[in-house]
Amino acid sequence: MNAIRRALVTGISGQDGALLAARLLAAGGEVVGTHRPGGDAAGWRLRELGLAGHARLRMAALDPRDRDACARLVAAVQPDAVFHCAGQSRVADSFRDPLGSADANGTSTLNLLEAVRAHAPAAHLVLAASAEIFGAPATAPQDESTPLAARTPYGLSKLHAHAAVGTWRASYGLRASSAILFNHESELRDEAFVTRKLSRAVARIALGRAADVALGNLDARRDFGYAPDYVAAMVAMAARAEPGDYVLATGVAASIRDFATAAFAAAGIALDWTGDGLAEVGLERGSGAARVRVDAAFFRPVDAPLLVGDAGKARRDLGFTPSVDLAGLARRMVEADLARERAAST
Repeated sequence: MNAIRRALVTGISGQDGALLAARLLAAGGEVVGTHRPGGDAAGWRLRELGLAGHARLRMAALDPRDRDACARLVAAVQPDAVFHCAGQSRVADSFRDPLGSADANGTSTLNLLEAVRAHAPAAHLVLAASAEIFGAPATAPQDESTPLAARTPYGLSKLHAHAAVGTWRASYGLRASSAILFNHESELRDEAFVTRKLSRAVARIALGRAADVALGNLDARRDFGYAPDYVAAMVAMAARAEPGDYVLATGVAASIRDFATAAFAAAGIALDWTGDGLAEVGLERGSGAARVRVDAAFFRPVDAPLLVGDAGKARRDLGFTPSVDLAGLARRMVEADLARERAAST
């Protein structure tokens, strides 16, 4: 394992970037984090983690789609490791802007690979890839050998990035690795993601500030893990001398309905489910109040019925071990949103 003395983290104001910064700084390293030009340099996550203004954290504006800007920044920073987390991270948005997603996720990765190759060839680049690169696989669980067949514009953009990492590794000997991340959630998740949408809605419902929440496909089954475990594995990947690709997942699948049930239970609300399809509702046990309803507007044109990963390689090489089950994950997220909601009213 190699020590990471200086890391470049793109998209540091996002969930994964902020958690990476926290871990790297706690280990004594220096971090240069990028943010969108003209955007909030720190972001609420870094402030919530107490990292804004940290002595060993420097912020830099960067549009990763700008090849020359990537080259200049990598040349100036001279990082030991580059964690590429910036990009378009929402599957739903990719249907509205497929070309923008391809540019944000695919082109940006090519730019950083070339910048590292030219200006910091000893650095280890770790890409935040996605299980969406598998599409709707015929077999489960999925591992590093599962055929890649992206079915959404987002999945295709991540597949472009993932393939580029492997190509630059094979063609140029670059130390480049891909973290194939299954759903990884935390208290720092964006509200555009269904897990955080749920945890915030549950908090507001529990406090009497909302009546219900509308969701899409309740039957979609995903592999939900705790994001800090996943970024720890990404750091371990970067510290390895040998590059490689790793599936990061819990190996346990749960439906959106399951996550909603766990989230409401974390606030002391038991749900009973009734109805089918668009008529399905989650009723609060005792009062009979409808707390979850289904809205066709939240269905995706394409949605894999089951994504669940086999992280055996990561367990063997990285010591990756999921630390939080579904109920614990939902509880952490709901408790964080309850605290935020209460603080906002004082």
